[in-house]
Amino acid sequence: MPSWLALGFQDSSSPSMGELSCLHDHVMTIMFSVIILITYIMVYLLVNTKYYKFLSEGTFIETIWSMVPAFLLIILVLPSMKVLYMMEDVKSPVLTFKIVAHQWYWSYVVPLFKNFSYSFNSFESLSSYEFDSMLEEHSLDSDFPRLLGCSSDLFVPVNTTSRLLITSTDVIHSFALPSLGLKVDALPGRINQLFSNPSRVGSFFGQCSEICGSNHSFMPISLKVCGLTDYDNVSKSYLLDIVGDSLGGDFSF
Repeated sequence: MPSWLALGFQDSSSPSMGELSCLHDHVMTIMFSVIILITYIMVYLLVNTKYYKFLSEGTFIETIWSMVPAFLLIILVLPSMKVLYMMEDVKSPVLTFKIVAHQWYWSYVVPLFKNFSYSFNSFESLSSYEFDSMLEEHSLDSDFPRLLGCSSDLFVPVNTTSRLLITSTDVIHSFALPSLGLKVDALPGRINQLFSNPSRVGSFFGQCSEICGSNHSFMPISLKVCGLTDYDNVSKSYLLDIVGDSLGGDFSF
């Protein structure tokens, strides 16, 4: 959860976010080392009254200041490529969720119980359940932070690889959950994807991170990570809602 005057990332809740935090610390360490070294050299040259002619020209010194930046780029690129492939190169996700952005709320299309398809009559076969999630008014006894509570939550099972398909119906939005390391633009006419594998149970909050209109700051995201049993119970409730809406239609697996 975001907190006041926090200078670092939120606590990591997924392997990918943990790797991103490590990459950030790695890059910051190298960056500050370079800044300190360059600052020292510049100050030394300004205050020094003597001149060393081989420091400003010469094959050897030019070779050094060409090879050192190349070496730094290599030690920056290798870990970043590792994190990139770990986040994007997922072969077989267990569940697929579709997330649709509107002005100014989110719609979620989630798979039904056990990720199966269900037939209620001979003409209709359903495999997903759709619902909207809007900003919920905050009160003093609310369990969620101000401007981050939603009317409906997106439930995701813990320690399970899930694929999130994100798109938009109107303008450019951005789906962002910092503690899970998720952030991608929701573009109209295009589907982007994210992969999530949360490592702990809890409630996680985010917001639209794109300036999408006058109510941009009132478009929160609430995601709940639960155990497999709890997720099955939530899926059953979605299935029962569809059965109730079908008004007694034929039900078969």
